[in-house]
Amino acid sequence: MIKTLLSAITFGLITFSIAHADIQTLEQNLKTNYPELSIRSVTPSPMSGLYEVYTGGRLIYTNEEAKYLFIGQLVDPKNQKNLTEERLIELNKIDVKQLPLEQAIRYVKGDGKRTLYIFTDPDCPYCQKLEQYMTSIDNVTVYLFPFPLKTLHPQAEKVANKIWCAKNQYEAWEDYMLHRKAPKNSGQCTTPIQKNLILGKSLQINGTPTLFLKNGTRIPGMPQNAEQIEQLLNSAEQSK
Repeated sequence: MIKTLLSAITFGLITFSIAHADIQTLEQNLKTNYPELSIRSVTPSPMSGLYEVYTGGRLIYTNEEAKYLFIGQLVDPKNQKNLTEERLIELNKIDVKQLPLEQAIRYVKGDGKRTLYIFTDPDCPYCQKLEQYMTSIDNVTVYLFPFPLKTLHPQAEKVANKIWCAKNQYEAWEDYMLHRKAPKNSGQCTTPIQKNLILGKSLQINGTPTLFLKNGTRIPGMPQNAEQIEQLLNSAEQSK
């Protein structure tokens, strides 16, 4: 009995060591073959001999040699699951408790029970459309992080500064996003815009709007409509 148990433990340690060695070898091969690739994690995939390589924002697959890369979707047809999509959702989550909320414009609608964090550009057409959808969403607390993409919208940072310097920040935000009415101030006050740009880079935010739910799930890009936003907010509440 003891001999069998010791054998099982020894076998388990050997298996773990081999698996760990395989990942180390793969990581080294990736550095050698693809030095320009930014790798955040390497883990075994559900398929034997295949590893998932997370590069931040996307998954690629390869074997221990890392000679070839597979970019695509790993699916489980029997259970009708997109394994790649599920993993990306998990890997792209953030800890919303670490967000510096003092760098955001906060507003509450209804009971404010649900929570949404939005990185948004005042001159982004999709962000403006999102704001239209948000007018019909109730019972939510929203944190708007002004995140002007200066390369796409040269005047966005100037507008964001003016909105932040307004007496009523959310009213100024809504006036601009819905009616294109910019605040009549100089924009010369202490704003968190530069800090938000650094924060967004650390969170690998490359486009706007980027939304985060209460459970940390990232929603990149534009929701299709207000109904989808409602579904996302409710799903986050249920997953707590």
